[in-house]
Amino acid sequence: MAIPGGESTMMGQWRIALRQAEEAARGGRYEEAYALAGRPEVADHQQAVQFRGRLGLDLIARAARRASCDDVAGAIEDLRLAERLGAPPDSLAAARLSLADRVAEEIRGDLDVGEPARALERIEALARDKVSGPALRRYREIADAWAAAAVEARRGEFGQALEGLERAERLAAGSGADAAREAIAAARDDLEARRKAAAPLVEALYAALSGGEWPRILAAAEAVVAGVPEHPAARQARARAWQQIAAIGPSSGSQWARRAAGPAPARPARASEAEEPPSPKGEAGRRVFPALGPAPVADRARPESARPIARASEDGPGGRFLLWADAVGGYLVCLDDRVVLGRAGSDGSADVPLMGDISRDHATIVRGSESYAIEPRHDTFVNGRRVQEPTALRNGDVIRLGATVELEFRQPSPFSATARLAIVSRHRLPVAVDGVLLMADTCIVGPAEQAHIPAPSLREPVVLYRQGGSLWCRARGGFEVDGRPCVARAPLTMTSSVLGEGFSFSLEPLGSSRA
Repeated sequence: MAIPGGESTMMGQWRIALRQAEEAARGGRYEEAYALAGRPEVADHQQAVQFRGRLGLDLIARAARRASCDDVAGAIEDLRLAERLGAPPDSLAAARLSLADRVAEEIRGDLDVGEPARALERIEALARDKVSGPALRRYREIADAWAAAAVEARRGEFGQALEGLERAERLAAGSGADAAREAIAAARDDLEARRKAAAPLVEALYAALSGGEWPRILAAAEAVVAGVPEHPAARQARARAWQQIAAIGPSSGSQWARRAAGPAPARPARASEAEEPPSPKGEAGRRVFPALGPAPVADRARPESARPIARASEDGPGGRFLLWADAVGGYLVCLDDRVVLGRAGSDGSADVPLMGDISRDHATIVRGSESYAIEPRHDTFVNGRRVQEPTALRNGDVIRLGATVELEFRQPSPFSATARLAIVSRHRLPVAVDGVLLMADTCIVGPAEQAHIPAPSLREPVVLYRQGGSLWCRARGGFEVDGRPCVARAPLTMTSSVLGEGFSFSLEPLGSSRA
């Protein structure tokens, strides 16, 4: 098919596309112009090749204008596109050098305020786009030496850290970066003060290690890590101390298996207790933490926590409480939809405080409308796979916090959203409980496999449930709540004691970390 003038329709298509590309370029739509000029039917024509060359030069000019307006990201994007269009290499190199000189002032500003890591990050990002120059290379050497000194200081290698800062200071002086040199000098003075403060703490740690007393070792290691976070000996000593202290009793994970196999034997009264768990080295004859198993009523009396107790609200009860079931065990019950897992300590805010080498706020388990998810803040693994984003939990999943603390997630009843955490590593909570319950609407105590609290000796299940702003108890027949006779069901307080045929349990309130 021909058109007037003797040119075929197919041959005329490239002219139309090229005209459209030229119009897009005049309108500043360079990406569109590039796409049109790169079409197969257009790309090989001489006019298209010349147009792309002009377009590349136009982009370089616009990059310079953008850089003058402090739009560095836009300037870099224009230079990327100009390179794809085949702009002259010499023109590109000159534009990048000019951009590097302009950005160097901003990079020096990061050094002036003591931010070598930010300076390095920006220099590396620019280098990936081939933006580099003499000034940026000098500032990179300063930032490298300064950042490396900070890493050595975190490890307690103060001598190497001081050498790095001295080198960074010399480089800054040679580059005329006076403000950066002053910032480095201030960092060196601070490092000297940290070295003097850390020296007696490190000596105390090695003295504690020679004595072999694990609580003392733990305290000394914590003191060192507070000022020198990556100190290898202190971190290793802290991890070892937690393993020794937390492993006083048998693995909590084995408690579930033993209780499922049959009723637990009654715990003897304190006056007749003959067996004590092994104590850490250096603490022979004195138990540092309570043993596993339900505590007698007399043992539960303790000064009231400074935190608010578990409370009731319009949406229902919240917070935490301990449930002590006679001949069954003790459980930490968490009622809130967000439960923080973290290291035990007087200054900790974890809902589930674990005696292990983990962070104070290590991860959070969140109960949604249909499932649970874990939100990691520090090293967290699910079934051996590291997770860094909120991750759904399934029945039987093993959660690992840090290097050694392991929990098993269970949802025994398909008709209840309540979940159970069993500690399967040799770690414990400060209070002697057999497990943790993440209570939704109901908590079942009974002999069936679907019970949240296994109680093989019970003939009929006992159910705790939420109703309105309170907890309630439901059981077949009659029972007593705080000495008052009840039938079938009754409301509970956070300090209630319940006594029925073949079962008895009591509640003890705990503080809420977010109340």
